[in-house]
Amino acid sequence: MKHLSYHYIVALLAACLLSVGMTSCTAEDDGQTTDGRTATIRLDIPMLEATTRITTPTKEHESKINTLRVIIESEGATTINQKFENLTSGSSITIDNVPVGPVQMYVIANEASLGKDYSDLKTLQADIEPKTGKVHIHDDERACFPKRGSEMDFDVKGLPMEWMGQLTIDPPTGTPQEIEVNLVRAVAKLNITMNNALSAPITINGMSFGAFFGDCLYLFHTNNLDVPDDTHYAEMSYTENISIPIKGNSSETLALYIYPSFAWKNAAQVSPYTIGFTTAAGITYRQQSFVDQWGALNSIARNTQVNISATLRTDTHIEIDFKVVPWEENTVDVPPFN
Repeated sequence: MKHLSYHYIVALLAACLLSVGMTSCTAEDDGQTTDGRTATIRLDIPMLEATTRITTPTKEHESKINTLRVIIESEGATTINQKFENLTSGSSITIDNVPVGPVQMYVIANEASLGKDYSDLKTLQADIEPKTGKVHIHDDERACFPKRGSEMDFDVKGLPMEWMGQLTIDPPTGTPQEIEVNLVRAVAKLNITMNNALSAPITINGMSFGAFFGDCLYLFHTNNLDVPDDTHYAEMSYTENISIPIKGNSSETLALYIYPSFAWKNAAQVSPYTIGFTTAAGITYRQQSFVDQWGALNSIARNTQVNISATLRTDTHIEIDFKVVPWEENTVDVPPFN
């Protein structure tokens, strides 16, 4: 399999989709072209199989693929654009009539979670940023994300995931060619653990964050962060429909899904990556920065999980610690209360 640069591939995607009919879209001027033959391919998607290895419902939901959009571009052939639904572990995803030779493949899972339906490629074309050729999805009203775990409709929309690759389709042999598609979640996860250091119970009825919540993202990323330069960041507060009782010397955890974020670029300014709480008893824990032994957090990449540990004490003092881990790592270190 040949590998082309990300920028070459997204530029090619833009060029192909600008003429949706796709009559002469070349992958590379190396003599490799389609010869009129077609083959059947089968997609191997580890994310689908992951649900059989996950024991907690939350992890299973976060890997759930409700819809899968596959777009294939090749030289001298009509664009293939297929949508698969109701996928479960062990589902066989086969695509017929794929032109033999070099192709580019773009895969999007759960496009509806971003408010999108790419059944018509003109819709995808409209999301391509002319300057960079990247698929730039805007969410100016933040209608899709951020979203609390309790608000997520995992069984209908799920979380957005994506993958792209440049590969060569082999001549047909009677057995479908297997293509491994390693989907990556296009959002990040805040895993917030609230530690009640008191012996008496408390109830959290408000949570506030600094201005690090973005309003857009790139699909088909060049690196895990890859945040658009025109991202606007906003503060967020949650005060409605929040009532989280925490027993004395106990903890509760909630999840928040957000777009990748690069909100702190000037070290002379205070980091906006902050969090604060209020309780039903009227106690306010003012916002404090996410800080660990290396300093304050400055960005949050896609497909990562930020484990935030907030210890709440009597004197309205709050201690914040955090750790950035791969999404699949579910360990949260809770500091001692004393």
